[in-house]
Amino acid sequence: MRPELPDVSKALTVDILVHGAQSRAQLARKTGLSAPTLTRLVRPLLEAGVLVESDSVRTPGRGRSSVLLDVAAEDYRYIGVKLTSESIYTVLTNLRAEVLASETLSKPSLHVPDAVSRVADAVSRMQAKAGRPVQGVGVTVGGRVDKGETVADSPFLDWHEVPFRTLLAEQVDAPLFLANDVVGLTMAQQWFGYGRTYPDFALLTVGAGVGYGLVINHEVVPTLVSPISHLPIDPHGPLCPAGHRGCMTAFVTSGAMVNAVSLARGRLTTYDEVLGLAEAGDPAAARVVAEAAHAVGRATAAITSLTGVERIILSGEGVRLVEIAPDSLHAGRVEYADGQASSPDPVILPMDFLEWARGAAVVAIRASFP
Repeated sequence: MRPELPDVSKALTVDILVHGAQSRAQLARKTGLSAPTLTRLVRPLLEAGVLVESDSVRTPGRGRSSVLLDVAAEDYRYIGVKLTSESIYTVLTNLRAEVLASETLSKPSLHVPDAVSRVADAVSRMQAKAGRPVQGVGVTVGGRVDKGETVADSPFLDWHEVPFRTLLAEQVDAPLFLANDVVGLTMAQQWFGYGRTYPDFALLTVGAGVGYGLVINHEVVPTLVSPISHLPIDPHGPLCPAGHRGCMTAFVTSGAMVNAVSLARGRLTTYDEVLGLAEAGDPAAARVVAEAAHAVGRATAAITSLTGVERIILSGEGVRLVEIAPDSLHAGRVEYADGQASSPDPVILPMDFLEWARGAAVVAIRASFP
């Protein structure tokens, strides 16, 4: 077992992991450390194999060159698993969360012992593909996860107080980490996505549910999803399953939107059909989508007002709704801002569920490296 690294050594290593290979001179300028101090910190990292010296680059002045410090990303393997009510999504990644292999298993049983076995089997198949030891396995679910051990409440899986990590650890021979799925996606965006260059940003996801992640001063801030998922939008709006009238869940979740359009058209529709009808100009679908986009705009404005964070990523399997109704999104953002939006427009990043599984891998990466 490697000894615990000092915080400054961890910070250097993470900076190289996130921002790529850098010279000692670059790191010294960035951190304010003296050259001797940096050399002293880097030497044990090189000896332990945490960092490696890579190609030299030319630097100004008489043809000098500088050796770059990097992480050996290809020497590491991580597995990420995103569990939904409809599928198990699994990816194999390297240290920089670059996907090397993936698998989707449809229609898993949600009976807990069956789900444990299916996830363990998926992990085993990825371990076989890894070709080397796996440093960590991350698993994420929609819902509340307590202390990285228990799925305390997942309405999507209909699980309550399930000690999932403990059960899975009995069948998985690798370090195992359990987290909420939006936490994993937020971490992935912070280290390897849009948020990599910003100290502060928020993530708002829409789909079967509403998710919310927050990063302030480079730190992931623990958040409860309920204040956003049940944010009041219209006191005269529809009811959500929790009995709230006109909250985000009642307007923007795929189930609520499908129910509203199905009722208006007198027949059952699908979520993709709702969006297609809205794009085609169907009055009922267009109104439902516009109201949902307006609600998302209101939520982004609330996040900025309450946290001061201006950069917001919109994602999730249902995020296409804001692309269909951008004017409604904007109207919701500026409704209580005197018609002016001073913050940047939200960044819309559609992501499939394999990207959520990649977020699960990042949970393991962040927990185990360096």
